[in-house]
Amino acid sequence: MHLPVWLIIIPLFMVFSLGIFAYINKKIVKPLVITGGFLQTVLIFFFILRRGEEVPLTYSLGSWRGDIAINLAIDSFSLVMFVLMALMVMLSLIYSLTEIREGSVKFYLLINVLFVGITGMVMTADLFNLYVFFEITSISSYALVAFNDRDISLEAAFKYLMIGTVSAVFLLMAVVLTYQATGTLNMALIPEGMEEVPVLTRQLLFAFYMIGLGVKFAIVPLHTWLPDAYMSVPITYNVLSSGLVVKASFFVLVRILYVLFGVEFLADNMLASVLLIWGIISMLFGHAAAFQQDNLKRLLGYSTIAQMGYVIIAFSLGTAAGIVAGSFHMINHGIMKGAVFFAAGSLRRETDSYELKEMHGLADIKPYTSLIFVLILLSMVGIPPFNGFVSKWLILEASVEAGNLIAAFLVIAGSFLSLGYYLSIILNIYTGYEGSSEKTSEVRLNEALPTGILAVLCLVLGFVPTSLLAVIGDAPVFVLERHNFISLILGG
Repeated sequence: MHLPVWLIIIPLFMVFSLGIFAYINKKIVKPLVITGGFLQTVLIFFFILRRGEEVPLTYSLGSWRGDIAINLAIDSFSLVMFVLMALMVMLSLIYSLTEIREGSVKFYLLINVLFVGITGMVMTADLFNLYVFFEITSISSYALVAFNDRDISLEAAFKYLMIGTVSAVFLLMAVVLTYQATGTLNMALIPEGMEEVPVLTRQLLFAFYMIGLGVKFAIVPLHTWLPDAYMSVPITYNVLSSGLVVKASFFVLVRILYVLFGVEFLADNMLASVLLIWGIISMLFGHAAAFQQDNLKRLLGYSTIAQMGYVIIAFSLGTAAGIVAGSFHMINHGIMKGAVFFAAGSLRRETDSYELKEMHGLADIKPYTSLIFVLILLSMVGIPPFNGFVSKWLILEASVEAGNLIAAFLVIAGSFLSLGYYLSIILNIYTGYEGSSEKTSEVRLNEALPTGILAVLCLVLGFVPTSLLAVIGDAPVFVLERHNFISLILGG
């Protein structure tokens, strides 16, 4: 089947054709981008709906043997990212139709470059191409952070570029050292060679991969770029960064750690414990830092760091329940944070600011958007009946089953911490308004639709989590049992 490569070809075609179409007629650009996003989404849904029949599958470029080809793989773990891509790609493009007024050609070109990088990172099965797609994602992200061309955005982009360059160096060193130690970059062949590598070298590789990829999903203390970057970018990129860029980087790290090193090595050498502690620190620091923020976007940035802490905790447990819980929370966080950012963008039009002190009484002006905004905040806290409660409950349950009661307690404590700073936002929105309650801006369908869809999903997945768990339930098969991934690539 050649369909997997089309997930890369479609956005790549957009990248090379947008300039030509814009030269002919700029009015063609947005319909063309929406068409490309729609085709990507249809393909992604095809793989999700055909799981067990067409998935898992491998596509080898040039029809070479799996051990020497450039391989693209889609398995049960890949579907975790595919669910996020199915939602985020199309909805973010729809939202952008009215948000991006100037420089739309440049913006959509960069967005499609970003899609190429993320899709490649998720599907590639060799380290060289992983690094290439990682750099594609990084470079487009730096440019998108600087897109608004203001002092704050240029400063944030420069900071992100500097820290991101360090992460790229560490990832490149990890790839080179892996090749030197095992003689291959094929992720299906590396595990066999890795068994002969000295333990100290493997521990060093673990550290390099953690730093190289950890910057991108903002693990503490490698997080400093994220809050600044969130402040200065369009809402569309906020959603894509939180929902896809951060998650794709962590997805790749999980794939590398569990396939290349193996769950036994991580447990025997205390590396799983290191990952667990790192997740706890990120969670607690993210919540603590969010308390001190006066800007909504910075607060949501630190919230992302905290929420990724929960995900790291779940995956570090090294159990099937932990993998499913972490995967479920990855998707739920993408949905919740997307809905919050979309709603925040609509609220911001009333004040022209994301400063919390400027948001007093917005519920009187935008009652429906404010209600959705507040409900999603409560979902992120983990209050039933929303999806945030289900995924945190699953993480809590997995932690108890693994015998890690400290992690279970801190998951609960973190939820109470988040309730504190989210309540301050809610109080701002619902108090202190002086003036007319008449709406000052129209409701834009292309903005209300993505917000509404994600908000409804938060409720649906709270009541019927089995609908999503059925899609990602087999993820542990290709994470904990690495021979399944190896067999998928090598065909044996």
